[in-house]
Amino acid sequence: MTNNRSSGSPTGAPQGGEGSGAAQGNLIATAYLWVAGLQGWRALAFCAALGAVANLAFPPLHIWPAFAIALSGLVWSLDGAALAPRPGRAAVWRVAAFGFAYYLIGMHWIAFAFLVNPGAHLMFIWMPLIALPSILTAVLAGCVHIGFRFWCPGPARLVIFAVAFMFGEWVRGSLFGIGGLPWNLPGMIWAPGEAISQSASLWGIYGLSALTVIAMASPAALVDRRGRGTTASRAAPVIVAAIVFGALWGWGARRLSDAPADPGTGAMVRLIDVGTPQAEKHKPENAESIVRRYLELTGPATASSPAIVIWPEGALPYFLFEWDGALRAVSDSIGQRKLILGVPRLEGVGTDDVRAYNSLAVLSGDADVRGARHWYDKHMLVPFGEFMPFADLLGAIGLKTLQDLAPGGFAAGPDPSSVRVDGVPPFGPLICYEVIFPGLSPTGDDRPEWLVNISIDAWFGEFIGPGQHAAQARYRAIEEGLPMARVASLGETGMIDAYGRWSARGAPADTAKFSPDPDGWRSSVVDARIPQALPQTPYGTWRDGLFWVMLFGFNLGLFVLPRR
Repeated sequence: MTNNRSSGSPTGAPQGGEGSGAAQGNLIATAYLWVAGLQGWRALAFCAALGAVANLAFPPLHIWPAFAIALSGLVWSLDGAALAPRPGRAAVWRVAAFGFAYYLIGMHWIAFAFLVNPGAHLMFIWMPLIALPSILTAVLAGCVHIGFRFWCPGPARLVIFAVAFMFGEWVRGSLFGIGGLPWNLPGMIWAPGEAISQSASLWGIYGLSALTVIAMASPAALVDRRGRGTTASRAAPVIVAAIVFGALWGWGARRLSDAPADPGTGAMVRLIDVGTPQAEKHKPENAESIVRRYLELTGPATASSPAIVIWPEGALPYFLFEWDGALRAVSDSIGQRKLILGVPRLEGVGTDDVRAYNSLAVLSGDADVRGARHWYDKHMLVPFGEFMPFADLLGAIGLKTLQDLAPGGFAAGPDPSSVRVDGVPPFGPLICYEVIFPGLSPTGDDRPEWLVNISIDAWFGEFIGPGQHAAQARYRAIEEGLPMARVASLGETGMIDAYGRWSARGAPADTAKFSPDPDGWRSSVVDARIPQALPQTPYGTWRDGLFWVMLFGFNLGLFVLPRR
């Protein structure tokens, strides 16, 4: 046996001193040699399969070992890329194969939005199925390629991999100028509301994701290309990962055991969605039926009815304040209560500068006379759904935003701030897409008492999209230490406590009190008290600062971990 590294055997398996070290005293060496020996299209197909498998770890399944298999396999495949004739190129294509399958499967639900109005949008379905995963893949592959320049056979490569992977995840969460797509960050493999998820109150979902990536990749250290090293030393990263996550589980379990069992004595809120399918919502013949159904489920204003009512984003199919009959009907129904709802609005009507906003409004019984008590205009807009990046270029090929109320797109509002209206505890507004962004809620002196998330999840289909959206909303409650009322059209509606647990969940309208749902509609109604808020969390104070400290600390490991 020689001590010189070979680029591979006839079958592509690594040989020589570095390769032989993998086979000493380790039962999984055979698997390692097979993975590292894959070259060409076989290596790409294997990495794509790993990207697909990784999605089993996310909501609703939460099979977290699948993520360990995926990341460890990818590290092994990168070891094989280091033996290829052109290592950097081989590494990029392997990560690209992994990333494309990873993002395509994890975000395939976006394609459902293009099927709501297929006559106008079906021709552009290539955008969520090809263009979007390609862009996100390019970000991940580019970041890992930079890290791969420092690749090494020892356990230090776990640090290189984790830092590069997480930097890529942070970048893809910050694209498009005013946002990005931080959907299914690695920390999401831990079910919100359970023990490990509680650590998001310390360092947020990005910090939990960084720990998750390095822990899930740690089994890759059990085998490497070094010709020395004992089984115990190779197992050290796995042992450390188990200790860290065991400690996180213990801390989180203790935190949950100290939480109050009852939802508290906060204000009573009624959460309502009539469940109109998105394709039916803007048909003129359904407009009055939608208004009547919301008013029916809201019920009359009585001494015993909840003082706060919440409807979802875009609850009514038109501009409410341009629709006099509906506005009067809604105002008359509210009475002494307060209604929080999502409604588009126009500004500058009658001028040459008319702008449309996707907004949250707080209305009272005199809304038809004095207007809304408060407006919040959505700050983080959905690319292609609510505004068009590169509008001139894409408009030339006939592409416009998916929503129909403002063909030119919505304008973005200012940064979110707490909504303060008499009769309603101060709340932080988050409209649909905004809830996937950590750190967007007001904090410090402007910290609210609860969060309100309104959404149209009818765009997401009926498979994994709505559930994953709700899971991300629950992480925002954990990070901020604030309860959240969530009303999602054809999604998961209910009250979430400050630990990310459902304290109440919506159910179909009671036919003993209300008429049955129209065919194809699926209502959701729940009365619930606002749970108690917690003191401001460390994440609320430091935001993602601890995440960056964590990445810096990982890099310090390069000075102490074996690399050769």
